[in-house]
Amino acid sequence: MKLSAKECYLTLRSALLSPLLFFRKLKAPDKGRIKRILLLRHDRIGDMVLSTGVFKALKRAYPDVFIIVLASGSNKEVLQNNPDIDEVLVYKGLLWFLKEVRRRKPDLAVDLFYTYEFKTAFLAYISGAKYRLGFENAGRQVFFNIKGADTRRPCSMQGHLTELISNLGVGSEGMEPVIYLSEEEALWARKYLVASRIDKFAPKVAMHPGGFYLSQRWQADGFAEAGRKIIEKFRANIIIIGDRKEEDLIEKIKKQIGSGNVFALYDLPLRQVISILSQCDMLLCNNSGLLHVASVLKIPTVSTMGPTDPLLWQPYGKNNIVIRQELPCSPCSRGVCKTHKCMALITPRQIEEAVDIQMREISKKYNRV
Repeated sequence: MKLSAKECYLTLRSALLSPLLFFRKLKAPDKGRIKRILLLRHDRIGDMVLSTGVFKALKRAYPDVFIIVLASGSNKEVLQNNPDIDEVLVYKGLLWFLKEVRRRKPDLAVDLFYTYEFKTAFLAYISGAKYRLGFENAGRQVFFNIKGADTRRPCSMQGHLTELISNLGVGSEGMEPVIYLSEEEALWARKYLVASRIDKFAPKVAMHPGGFYLSQRWQADGFAEAGRKIIEKFRANIIIIGDRKEEDLIEKIKKQIGSGNVFALYDLPLRQVISILSQCDMLLCNNSGLLHVASVLKIPTVSTMGPTDPLLWQPYGKNNIVIRQELPCSPCSRGVCKTHKCMALITPRQIEEAVDIQMREISKKYNRV
């Protein structure tokens, strides 16, 4: 079997670094000496959402410890109102990290990045923490001194995170991810929907046609056709959501759907988007951060999946339907694809059938069975 350039590189890197592992001194964490924990999660929204269970479990196991989460500008709002976190820092580069993080003197640094890359493992190493833990992949474990989790075992992201922190003596009980929405946020969302003239006596179906990578996006025409079917069958509101960069995509789909209660939202902060999503009955989307937000909020979802590993990045919970095509090349995890075949083969009919399954129960609330 021919190895890819990436696989060759990782195999070689692992071989070159393996001698250093003989000199690695593994430590068993002493709970009594851990007063401050640093968790590295400065990447995307979905990753942060799925990691909130880790914060909760650590706070339960170390109730008197000060927990610091290193977030990104794009995912920090996920942590608003979270009682399991004592401080949120937004990553601003290496020099900033050396100054601000080392000044806080963490005793334990946990790298939550499920990756082969060195960068975050190195950050954990230079944080000044006595104990360091992270995923072990192709030699990156040279930066850690607590035995970590192996990324090669087929498992969901929740399973990998559970395994990782089990090495700190933290059990899996109560490790469900969570988003803490306040009553004020929920009230704001309800008022916003009323002010937008969204019919409160009809189902509210959110639609997110975007995605971090282009290879994760199903065709706009398909979303438009699905929207028309949802309005036709269930007389539902369609609320198309995304960020400002997705404005053209959202407006295109809205125009193609045409008549009916169709609303576009692409200029709201993430926290307000989450609040509005919490008031919706269903989300139709690609594999994205908002998919994981909805699944944690226990909102039924229908989502597409292309190059993404279906076991690793499955939405949390049970009330989710994922549509994908199994191909010899999938999952490839590529951000860019020449053919986009795995997504192109997903048909509007498949989406329609999945939506019908979810809407069957939802419609009962509105006496529209």
